[in-house]
Amino acid sequence: MSTMRILAITIIYALAGAGWWILGWTTQDRSTEFTSKLGTRVEELWGKPLAQEAPSWAVEVPGTKEERWLLPEKNEIKVRLDTDYRKKGLIWYPTYRCTFDGSYTVTNKEEVAQKIRLRFNFPAKGGTYDGFAVALDDVLLTAPVDTSEGIQEIIELAPAQSKVLHVEYGTRGIREWHYLMDRNVGRVKNLNLTVETGFRNVDYPEGSLSPMSAEKSGGGMRLAWKTPDLITSQDVGVVIPEKLNPGPLTSRITYFAPVCLIFFFVLVATVNILYKVDIHPMHYLFVAAGFFAFHLLLAYMVGIIHVHVAFAVSTVTSVFLVTTYMSAALKGRFPWKVAVAGQLFFLVLFSYSFFLKGITGLTVAVGSVVTLAVLMKVTAHVDWNEVFSRVRRGKPSPPPLPAHLG
Repeated sequence: MSTMRILAITIIYALAGAGWWILGWTTQDRSTEFTSKLGTRVEELWGKPLAQEAPSWAVEVPGTKEERWLLPEKNEIKVRLDTDYRKKGLIWYPTYRCTFDGSYTVTNKEEVAQKIRLRFNFPAKGGTYDGFAVALDDVLLTAPVDTSEGIQEIIELAPAQSKVLHVEYGTRGIREWHYLMDRNVGRVKNLNLTVETGFRNVDYPEGSLSPMSAEKSGGGMRLAWKTPDLITSQDVGVVIPEKLNPGPLTSRITYFAPVCLIFFFVLVATVNILYKVDIHPMHYLFVAAGFFAFHLLLAYMVGIIHVHVAFAVSTVTSVFLVTTYMSAALKGRFPWKVAVAGQLFFLVLFSYSFFLKGITGLTVAVGSVVTLAVLMKVTAHVDWNEVFSRVRRGKPSPPPLPAHLG
């Protein structure tokens, strides 16, 4: 292979890389634009991240304007979280439905009657709540409710008397759910918080309190925070799992395309050397175009059809274009089975590894080592001095291909 051909192939590779960079940037920009423009609309339509605060209880100190905060004797909370994803443009948003059921028992431990100020804040101001009910000892509170201001009540308790506040509602949120401990007391007694999810890939926000137990329940998880006496500055939280987003996924696959192509170019060059098939730089150009067709189709089909269907259609199209072209252009001298296997391995497998979170790097690393081992094996007896010093004049008669590669 002459120096000029190597230079021409390098230029073709650089041009293909520039094309992929432009396509990847375009797809990423479309995804970012949709995220910034439509994210706010999704929150307006569906709801914001929910952060339910524990109700606060306070007694006004006689003769002053100061308040003394009380600890509820029991905190029984049951929460149900179910995903209900919403798609806008190229982005799936992790929206969910939340059902909340909480009971709080407060007791007057003084020897005199006390007036206790209760305050309950909603998890999202201005949000929508269905099935809402709030009661004190089974007596429903029917006063008008402003979700921005929350609920405030004055409760009178005789000495040693207890009352139970019960709150329940259903609402919708996005991305995360939080339960915030009462910051005024920094302590919680007899906490029994249970969160049941409709999904198993549970994660927790950074800095949050991990559950004391987590076990599978149906198709989801049952998370429990249960303790008789807890002092903590941490909150409880659950992260709603992200759904596979076709826009960002396609961008990552496209940006990685030059790596796939360089491996395939090495494969083509190896066939050129081993079987003395006269492969012109223009052949490399059309191979690069066949690879580019995969990412071009994928980038514009994922917004219309399911991402896996788009990936399959793009794969079949690209493999068909490259294989039939190489066979026709080189008049059957190029082993088409090698072309198919190489494209499926370097393009399809490497690209599909981006669907599998956390193993992309491992897949590429293993594929690279396997490729290196195969190349070292098949080129071990090649005289490289002859390969790089030979200047071809005319087209040599290629040897017949082995039967298993024909």
